[in-house]
Amino acid sequence: MGAIPFCPNPRCQHHLRAPRARWYSCIGAHPTQAFGPVPRFRCRSCGRTFSTQTFSIDYWAKKVVDYRDLLTRHASSASVRAIGRGLGLSCGSVLNRFDRLSRQALALHASLRPLARRYESVCADGLVGFDVSQYFVNEITISVTAGSRFVLDFSHATRRRSGRMTAAQHERSGELYARVEFERAAVARSFRDILDSLDKERPPSQWRPLVLITDEKGEYAEAIHASRLWREQDESRRIAHIPVSSRLPRTFRNPLFPSNYLEREIRKDQAGHHRETTCFSRNVSNAMARLACYLIHHNYRKRYSAKAPVWDRRVHADVAGIAREEVDRAVEDMFSRRDFLSRISLPRTLERIWKRQFMTPLKTKPEYLPAFALG
Repeated sequence: MGAIPFCPNPRCQHHLRAPRARWYSCIGAHPTQAFGPVPRFRCRSCGRTFSTQTFSIDYWAKKVVDYRDLLTRHASSASVRAIGRGLGLSCGSVLNRFDRLSRQALALHASLRPLARRYESVCADGLVGFDVSQYFVNEITISVTAGSRFVLDFSHATRRRSGRMTAAQHERSGELYARVEFERAAVARSFRDILDSLDKERPPSQWRPLVLITDEKGEYAEAIHASRLWREQDESRRIAHIPVSSRLPRTFRNPLFPSNYLEREIRKDQAGHHRETTCFSRNVSNAMARLACYLIHHNYRKRYSAKAPVWDRRVHADVAGIAREEVDRAVEDMFSRRDFLSRISLPRTLERIWKRQFMTPLKTKPEYLPAFALG
């Protein structure tokens, strides 16, 4: 790589912005099997030693993996085990690479999301699946723009199983639920996360009110009416909520078509979200990391329309108003240059995924997070 961009020590004065003058010293190199000789340096200000690998997505990795190939396979409905067989990796190594790539994807999305046009209506709906077993239903609330179908935000909630159950299933659910402490009003909380993001990044104005389209779920209406967006609206700050029946045909004319379309794509392209699949999520944090990778692929790599002419290579971010040069640069950096949490500003929803703060049902210990992920 070229010049060292900054000091990796978050407490160093050269961490956020390094001077033009030479602020580090070369202290040799160390051999590695995966990357060959790796040059090492020392910061003249804080004394921290580091190498070129410190700024690479493969920091502390022992094997080189093509992340573009990994993401393409993931977005083509391949399961973790199938990806491992194709790349010659164990399932643990595949999950490790998804964990790394998800942090890069979250940083990319946090930097480009505010650049999208703000006048589009927003659809919000929940993608329902399950974690660990069908007794632990998950509902992933996803907000997407109505015209460009650009994913804005997403949040996870775990709830109890609903619907009819046999006597044996009732007994089994009682045994499992006695071992788990569920979050109260988790679905409403996940929707409030979406509203908070909209309030910060897409605040309504006098000439451009915020139009929010959801289904008729009661938790959504209650959360909207209790939100600051709704309570503090006036003539210069308007929000409109359009509830749509989930029983309407899922056609292009349905106001919730963007959410329905995205759900169809996730069900089709993600092995863990297929109907009646054996590839369901065993770990919530891992599942959210993989979903983050897929949704960023949807926004910044996937063509907006499969039926468009061959020459039309627009992605959803293009249609949302983000300059293609910015998208190409950010995607290229995502696959190579490591992002530091201390140098970026993440919304609460994305930070929760980065720090692996989702608890898996029946698991008592917190999720493992490598120390360098907090750097």
